[in-house]
Amino acid sequence: MPVFFHPPITGDSSVLVQGSVSLTLFLTLNARSAKRDPQVKSQLLPVMLAACIAGGLGLIASTLHLGYPLNAFNALRHVASSWLSREIVFASLYLAVLGLCTLIMLVKKQLVSILLPVAALLGLIDVWCMSAIYANSSVVTWTHFNTWLMFYGTVGISGAVALAWLAPGKTPCVASGGKPALRLAGALVVAIVAIRLLAQPEYMSYLASTRLSGIVTLPHRPLDAFNQLSGLRLFTWIISTLGAILFALSAWRCRRAGLVVASLFLVASEVLFRFIFFSIH
Repeated sequence: MPVFFHPPITGDSSVLVQGSVSLTLFLTLNARSAKRDPQVKSQLLPVMLAACIAGGLGLIASTLHLGYPLNAFNALRHVASSWLSREIVFASLYLAVLGLCTLIMLVKKQLVSILLPVAALLGLIDVWCMSAIYANSSVVTWTHFNTWLMFYGTVGISGAVALAWLAPGKTPCVASGGKPALRLAGALVVAIVAIRLLAQPEYMSYLASTRLSGIVTLPHRPLDAFNQLSGLRLFTWIISTLGAILFALSAWRCRRAGLVVASLFLVASEVLFRFIFFSIH
């Protein structure tokens, strides 16, 4: 059944949960180095707390989709048929595993590294369910595979940015787990932006065919609202592309200043992409 809901609330939860999952992926990649280096281990705790807080706020926002937060328990009965119910279930499981790992780290100062990949996997499944909510809605600009590309792209880019920003000092290649890890993050960012760009012609063709078909969707004129933001979309793609190129070059050369500037470009573009995504209501 098509789903339609209030976009601002769903937008808040999607950004928070995706940001939390990206931090968990960052933690998973750094778990091995944390076991060897006590300094790296101590640096992970603030990141784990940030991931828990973001995930918790995202879960609370997800329950608001139901109109009444107490209905979240009733949503568990519709897991077989509702993507929203599945999203709430996997978000809860993700937060429970991540919270347990964080609590152990906080109390016993021990990193149970096996819990991090489990939490990351649950988080990635949750992002899939979250994407499916919109892709199975009645909003024509959302009912395309581009929705998954944008949501998972945010997770990947946010994780790469976390890798650069959370590396203290002037030696990011050493502090963030070594030169290979940072270069891999740069390659990941370029790949995500490239895949998104390559998908745009097919996405625009899909929207054009939908307009010609005369199908009525909610809101009634989503394509008109989408087209009105063509200038903002072009600007966002430009800063996203420039940010990806600068990030990759800076990661390859281990340039701290370049990584910071590129990260700002990438974060700004992700915020604008999400604004555009929810601007058609």
